[in-house]
Amino acid sequence: MRMDSFLERSDELHIEILALLEGAEAFPGMRHEVALVACGIALEHALSLRLLVRTQCFTSALSMMRLQYEALARGVWLLYAATDLQVQTLASPLTVGAETAARKMPMFSTMLEQVREKAPAQASTMLLNFKEVNWHAMNSFVHSGIHPLRRHAEGYAAGLIESAVRSCNGLSLMVFQLGVVLTGDPRYEGVVRATQEKYHQILPGLVSPL
Repeated sequence: MRMDSFLERSDELHIEILALLEGAEAFPGMRHEVALVACGIALEHALSLRLLVRTQCFTSALSMMRLQYEALARGVWLLYAATDLQVQTLASPLTVGAETAARKMPMFSTMLEQVREKAPAQASTMLLNFKEVNWHAMNSFVHSGIHPLRRHAEGYAAGLIESAVRSCNGLSLMVFQLGVVLTGDPRYEGVVRATQEKYHQILPGLVSPL
């Protein structure tokens, strides 16, 4: 599949996810509402990644993957592992006091460990497997390490960019799955699997694209 076609199909997946979740309300409660906001952030990062690819800003595009991953992980943590006080803090209006309190949130590695302990096995396994495969390269891109320095100097192979977009699509599908859980709506039963089957050509196996 050509890159422009791959991006167009990825856009279709994104639009379908948004359409399916449009108007959906989080299961009553602050925890679910804040986690759903994190889902929205993750989908925005996915859109940004594709826009950057289209403008050939590949180094910046690949850096977005870590932001998308962390937004997804934050949503899972908020749903399953955060304390009520932590949820309340992150749902508070953005004031100096709230910002100070938010600095006391656990480090990302601690959040993932809490997810591993408290979230359903499927959710924690998907997050941890993605991290195991991609974490070092994602860090390298965010911190201008060897990956972006060499890729920016030597060029990006088309296959590498396609694999990155594919992984981004996989994260978006995980975001969709979390969004469905957050609604608590039984009408969504089976919709994630159906979407996965429909777009399987642009979704990943667990192989690092970076």
